[in-house]
Amino acid sequence: MQDFIVFISRRLKVGLFGYTRFTMQEFCAQTGRTRQELAVVCPDFLSGKALAPVIQGYEFATVLDYALYCMMERNIIFSSRYDVREKDAVISMHSFPILKDLRLNFSRSAKEQKVYEIRLSDELLSGFLSRYYTLNAESYRVVGKGRGGDSRKKLLLYLSKLSHVVTSSGLSETVIPLDRLCEFADIRDIRASHKKQNLVRMLCYIQSVGKFGFGFSFVGGNAFMVRLVFVPLASKRLLAAEHSFYFRLMSGLRMVYGSSGRSNGVGVDSDKDPFQSWLADVYVDTELKAQVLAQAYYAAMGIEVSIGHAMNLVRSGEILKPS
Repeated sequence: MQDFIVFISRRLKVGLFGYTRFTMQEFCAQTGRTRQELAVVCPDFLSGKALAPVIQGYEFATVLDYALYCMMERNIIFSSRYDVREKDAVISMHSFPILKDLRLNFSRSAKEQKVYEIRLSDELLSGFLSRYYTLNAESYRVVGKGRGGDSRKKLLLYLSKLSHVVTSSGLSETVIPLDRLCEFADIRDIRASHKKQNLVRMLCYIQSVGKFGFGFSFVGGNAFMVRLVFVPLASKRLLAAEHSFYFRLMSGLRMVYGSSGRSNGVGVDSDKDPFQSWLADVYVDTELKAQVLAQAYYAAMGIEVSIGHAMNLVRSGEILKPS
C-alpha cells in the first residue's frame, strides 16, 4: 500500500483526467519490487485457508491484484489526524478509501500484458493536491531493494518529510529522539548500543546507496538524540510552483464543476463521487476544463498555453506537459 501511494503520486503529475493506467512492469520499475514478489498467489489462497475475491469471473488472487482489491474495499486508517485545508475550512480525516474503481483487461491474449486502470478516491485525490513532500523517487526505489528494503523505505519517507518541513522553515537541521527514528526503521533492539549500530548502518545506506542528502550525529548526555542536517534542494522553487499549479488547478476545477449545475445532480450519473466522475469524462465540459488548466499554468508557472492545446492535454490526460 505504501509503495502504491508513492507510485500513484508520481503518476498524477502527468495524468489527472480519466483513469490512471499502469502495468506491473511499470509498478516494479518505480518501486524496486520484483515480478516474483507481486505475481505469486497469496499464501492463504494457495493453501485454501481463504478464497480469493472474484469480480466478473476473475480471481484477484495474486499479491498485487489482491492488494489493489483491498485498497478498493477497505479504508486506510491513520494513527494521527490528516488535515486537508479547503478554502477557510480544515477537514480532518482519520480513515478514508484509497481507490474507488479498478479495471483490468480480463480478456487478453497469452502474451498481452495485464493493464490496471484505477480511479483514486476523492479524499485521497484532495490530499495529494493540497500538500506535498519532496520524495526522490529514485532513492525510494534503490533503498527498497534487498533484505530490509521495506524498513529503509519507511525511514526514507520520514526523513523526506522532515527535510521538507525543516528546509521550508528556512532551517537546515533538527534534533530527533533516537527511538523515534528506530520506530520508523523497524529497529526493535533492547540495548541502546545495538539500536545505534543498526540505525547508523541504515542511515549510511540511505546516504550512500539512496544518494539522499543529509548528515547525522548523536547528541545529548547519553547520545539518545540524533541531529539531522539536511542539504537544501536546488529545485525548491520549482516544487513550490508545481504545488501552486496543482492547488490552483484543483480549486478551479471544483469551482467550475459547482457553477456548471452538475453538483446539483444535473447531467451526472449515480456515482457517489460525481465530481471525479465529471473530471474523468474528458468529453464533458472539455473547454471549461481547458480554460482552468491554461489559467493554472500561467498563474503558477508563467507559461502561456492556448485553449486549443489545453483541450488536447485534457483529452490525452497529460497535464504537466505544456510544450
